[in-house]
Amino acid sequence: MPTEGKLPATAAQWSTRELILLEASRLFATRGFRGTSTRDICTAVGIRQPSLYSHFLSKQAIAQELLSRDLNSGIEALDRFARDGGSPSVELYRYLRWEITYDLEDPFDKRVLYNVEILALPELDGCRELLDVYNNRLEALIRRGIRGKDFIALDVIFLRRTVDAIILEAMRGSAEGAPIADQPDLAATVVLRALMQTPGEIDSVRARAHSAGL
Repeated sequence: MPTEGKLPATAAQWSTRELILLEASRLFATRGFRGTSTRDICTAVGIRQPSLYSHFLSKQAIAQELLSRDLNSGIEALDRFARDGGSPSVELYRYLRWEITYDLEDPFDKRVLYNVEILALPELDGCRELLDVYNNRLEALIRRGIRGKDFIALDVIFLRRTVDAIILEAMRGSAEGAPIADQPDLAATVVLRALMQTPGEIDSVRARAHSAGL
């Protein structure tokens, strides 16, 4: 999360396991998953392959760890904001602010982790199940917003994919090192303006979301 469980400030203080995840995520993003070998990862970290295998049995296991962490963080945040109560519009605004902040601060490059090529790996069955849980949580939030007249009555899956597109764009922007000023609020505002039945209420939603915090 943006305010919890951060890694040490410098990579020199990181554990070998975290460095493996970091360098693997960067290599997956630049060379592709298939184009990255465990030898490439070892070279980037500065370790030998037996050391890598003491932490991860394969590069598929590395991808699984990266995806599981990311999905579990999103699920936990959605559940936390749902427990806090409030209108669906405020809940979604808070979640998007949290998610974009998380993506901008996260040192791991997640740009390609959600590609079909990686998600289709047999070793990632558990990650596909987590992705289903995440999607169900987000769709449930959108449905509540539609029932409560907060959101326009469009196809729920389409609206969820709209939210996903904003989040994935934030991941790309973070990896490219070109964050936009106030990007968490900008992204949340753009999505809520598109989904809300009464876009003129966005200032009220933003104020209530900020008051509730991340």
